Amino acid sequence: KALDTISYLCDGDARTGLNSLQLAVQAQMKSPPLNQSTQDGFPQEILVTEENIKEGLQRSHILYDKAGEEHYNCISALHKSMRGSHENASLYWLGRMLEGGEDPLYVARRLVRFASEDVGRSGLIIVLSSLLFVFLCFLL
Repeated sequence: KALDTISYLCDGDARTGLNSLQLAVQAQMKSPPLNQSTQDGFPQEILVTEENIKEGLQRSHILYDKAGEEHYNCISALHKSMRGSHENASLYWLGRMLEGGEDPLYVARRLVRFASEDVGRSGLIIVLSSLLFVFLCFLL
């Protein structure tokens, strides 16, 4: 149940999942030990429950934070997945940003920048597609 909660709250982000698990374990270690303790005073065995996960996070997972660090994490992940030619990952990060309320014009400008810098002359169709996306954002 705890693993399912981590998977759901972290939305497929392994780094966030590991951090969540670490927070839950740390929360368990600070609580009074129910099991026998070692010489260091730490519990021999730590059982992480769904409640521990929620307590460790003390907030619901934010899918996308337009004004915070997640904004930069997502745009960076989008760039890296496009550079690596990972189409599904690129679409995932793009969808996550747009679903989270990111301005489509911002995304379009970043795509144009990516297409012109990273793809260059060999991908003229990508540059033109990105510019068309910017134009469509202005129309909407």
